[in-house]
Amino acid sequence: METVIIAPLPDTNVAETAVNDLLPQLRRAFIGLDTRYPLADGSTRRRIYLDSSASTLMMEPAYEAARHYLGHYANTHTTVHTAAKITAHTMRWASDTTLKFLGADPQHYLATFLGSGATAAANRAAAGLAQLRPERDVVLISSMEHHSNDLPHRRHSKTVEHIPLQGGGPHPGTVDLDALSALLHKHAGRVNYVAITGVSNVTGIINPLKEIAALAHQHDAYLLVDGAQMSAHAPANLSANDIDLYLFSGHKVYAPGSPGVLVARRALIDAMSPHEVGGGMVAAVSKWGYDLAESADEREQAGTPNILGTITLACALESLQRADMVRIFDEERTLLRWARDQLRQCPNLTLYGDEDQHDRVGAIAFNLDGIGHGLVAAILNDYHAIAVRNECFCAHPYVQEMLSEEFAEIDIDGLDNDAVNRLFQDRRGMVRASFGLYTCREDITALVNALKDIETNIEHYRPHYRACPDGRYEHLSFRPDPATLFDIEETLARQLDALRTSAQR
Repeated sequence: METVIIAPLPDTNVAETAVNDLLPQLRRAFIGLDTRYPLADGSTRRRIYLDSSASTLMMEPAYEAARHYLGHYANTHTTVHTAAKITAHTMRWASDTTLKFLGADPQHYLATFLGSGATAAANRAAAGLAQLRPERDVVLISSMEHHSNDLPHRRHSKTVEHIPLQGGGPHPGTVDLDALSALLHKHAGRVNYVAITGVSNVTGIINPLKEIAALAHQHDAYLLVDGAQMSAHAPANLSANDIDLYLFSGHKVYAPGSPGVLVARRALIDAMSPHEVGGGMVAAVSKWGYDLAESADEREQAGTPNILGTITLACALESLQRADMVRIFDEERTLLRWARDQLRQCPNLTLYGDEDQHDRVGAIAFNLDGIGHGLVAAILNDYHAIAVRNECFCAHPYVQEMLSEEFAEIDIDGLDNDAVNRLFQDRRGMVRASFGLYTCREDITALVNALKDIETNIEHYRPHYRACPDGRYEHLSFRPDPATLFDIEETLARQLDALRTSAQR
């Protein structure tokens, strides 16, 4: 079996230490970078993690800082004892740090920490805005949105219309500003808000938020930005970009286990009814009724918040701020351009998204011609220890639009139903390599080498896999048991045994 190799270029991620000593060190300070897994060829290899758009690895300094806080842990909603005072102070710091990181003036913006990531924040915003202006029953969203910034608006608004993108086919660009303007005029007086992703979770394309905000505000519409893919990669600058509401997920900003965040103009939150009710958000409760707390900061935090997750997230944001987000943004754009250039060395590889759109961060989507995306992802994992994601990335309309031309070219003459279904399933998706602060040129080089190997040796790999009904490809003989790689019950038992041993000494 022939193996195709390209030589790695020097890794600029660890260069220029004189500019900022923290950033190169921070890039390597993540839990799980040295994790090793067995491969189908019998070897073991360090995992290369290229699935950061789904969830990032844990930033170690943030984790350790939050762990030290646990020595003072207490609940919120009181300051009667010392630990509670420390918790209240630390949670205020977390809120202030989040606003500072996003360039949101604390006099005009409020940060709220919510349950299940950006999804919880999007649902809160959609419900609140619909209740606030029921006469404005139209919401405009882009064609590149993640389901989390699409479905909540469909549920809570009468009409949702999609804004076209510049270009089309496999290479769409940013939101088409002329098309947005036309839709705002078409629905004049009815558009409640425009919901736009800051950065596409599929192609990494960055939308022109300031220009979109200006158009929306000309029609008295608010701008809601899904920053789930933006926050770890580029400065958001809410005040400078005139953004009304901004949401993101802590698990995509190097703080797994942390909550989602909604940052919104205080005037908007003050005007909304609370989304949830319970302890901590009321001033008084009797058998006959209850009075809400005067402060929106309290009204938006019913129940005990995710204290540890919130603090971990704020520590990660502060670490990124100290490492210089502008520099992080600039270096990642450079890395992404270099990565796309390297991937073009694969002769049968298709890259998606506007080729002239150089302002990208976070992710690259591609396919290898004639090889299903599920099979490519499986081989990358099983033989190269490279973790990527495939299928449609919870952005089905966007992916389907980019694949529409390829579907039109499929020849199904003479194929039975099973073959047709498999053919369409193989084409109904992409492979995505997504980056984190820890992604380096060595990782990209390994990916390109692996893809060249797959292209050259696909007929060697193909017989080792069976196609599953759900679209996955499963290796016929290599099926490592996850419990042999990590067993949480066994790990806990070792910790408990260590306690017993120490007690016997």
